[in-house]
Amino acid sequence: MYTKFPRASREEQGRLIQIHSRKILEIAGLQYSWEGQLDEKLRQTGFNTTKGITLVSNHISWIDIFSLNSVIPCRFIAKADIAHWPFFGLIAKQIGTLFIDRGRRSAIVKINQEITKALESQQTVAVFAEGTTTQGNELLPIRSNLFSPAVSLNTLIQPVIITYSSNDQPTTQMAFSGDTSLIRSLWNVVTAEKGKVTIHVLEPIDPDGMDRRAIGKLCEERMKEKLQQIWGNNFKETDSEATNLLKKVISKK
Repeated sequence: MYTKFPRASREEQGRLIQIHSRKILEIAGLQYSWEGQLDEKLRQTGFNTTKGITLVSNHISWIDIFSLNSVIPCRFIAKADIAHWPFFGLIAKQIGTLFIDRGRRSAIVKINQEITKALESQQTVAVFAEGTTTQGNELLPIRSNLFSPAVSLNTLIQPVIITYSSNDQPTTQMAFSGDTSLIRSLWNVVTAEKGKVTIHVLEPIDPDGMDRRAIGKLCEERMKEKLQQIWGNNFKETDSEATNLLKKVISKK
């Protein structure tokens, strides 16, 4: 892939990303599926027929990138430290991931410029808008500062939900969050019984006449509703005010 990828056309690069992401899921013992409505060209290449799309996803694990790419090849916005992860960081770099240092305000401006270029060239840009990972049965407040390019260009926002399951039941086993190490997370994924990832494609959002904060709120509502349907009584309601306060305290340290 690494020798062929730079010389391939944009559409072929999308197909290569999808093929290799599916292989990684297969090696990890995970099946993949998706539900919802998707344009065929978008699903196969990551390029829309008219304008680029901002895909907004929840974030559970290091394997999310491959899970999403198995269904829709994307350009990802990811935390800067992922670039330094062994093996997975190298792959993330090769497939064009854009890394962001969320602790620097100037980084947002630079990343938004890159997102704008990608959207103008009809690419799909994937954003983990919670800013960090969860166990998968909750949704942290959606950060909207990376939605500005979509608002300026009037391009669609596509919310999705990732769920991992074992024996046909949603599970938190594959989460890479809290004190879980990368090695432990790898083990949890490969040992899951009948492991599967499902990408739930929700109703897209037309940003026309909306600001980024309104879009973020609408994304959050739709994503949370889907998670509640999936997890039922095991859905963990997040205190948005407490979470935002904690983020402010951490950012000042």
